Amino acid sequence: MRRLTIGSALIGSVALATLLVPGAQADEVVGNADAGAFRITGGGGTGNDVVLGTTESRKITVELTASDDSGISVADFTLYHGSSLSKADAILKPAEANPVCTADGTSAVCTKHYTIDPRRDLKNSLAGIWKVAVDVRAKDGDYVKSDGHTTFFMKRYAKLTANASPEPVAKGRTITVTGKLSRANWDTHDYRGYAGQRVSLQFRTPGTDYYDPIGYVTTNTYGSLAAKVTASADRYWRYSFAGTMTTGGVKTAGDFVDVR
Repeated sequence: MRRLTIGSALIGSVALATLLVPGAQADEVVGNADAGAFRITGGGGTGNDVVLGTTESRKITVELTASDDSGISVADFTLYHGSSLSKADAILKPAEANPVCTADGTSAVCTKHYTIDPRRDLKNSLAGIWKVAVDVRAKDGDYVKSDGHTTFFMKRYAKLTANASPEPVAKGRTITVTGKLSRANWDTHDYRGYAGQRVSLQFRTPGTDYYDPIGYVTTNTYGSLAAKVTASADRYWRYSFAGTMTTGGVKTAGDFVDVR
């Protein structure tokens, strides 16, 4: 069986040329083997998203559930960034040389563990879509090999602040809600303002547990935010950022303004 677990956390073009099988990007399916569901736990984001800051490493568990009517011998997989496995500019190295598979009738759950260190494994150009290559082998000889079984997102951690003032404020006067959106910079290992992003301004009325959006504010060159609203009643004010393909979503805590 061609084993797909190769290389170091980041593999250069020279190493790739010697380690990868030519034509590995082509999908191959023989028989009725099915690569099945892919799942990441511990990613820190929504679904299979993996979100990292500037210094703290993150440990994730990755599972592939494969099936075949004869049962599964092994379901191996590789997490990489690039147009194809043969042109990958980054490949994550798991803790295990081979996946650990638990069989249950015609299916098997195969697991690997990864520790991702943003200082060692990541740079800004690697944020966004990552791909999953699979090599599934059934007991009757059926198999699936694919560079593009599924995808997931590797995202930069975001920070967001909100401050509503003045407080207290007279009814009918103007409240200014300022804030800043920043995100992890994997090249410099600090946080930089995230420019040109739409952020939702929201409020909550005391005694309720939900926030109502009233509009969007776009961050300036430095990631800063500023919005003006009329003071009509006591309210908690916050900003909420939905996230992008490269950056995780984030919400601030509500900042209470007493209207008198």
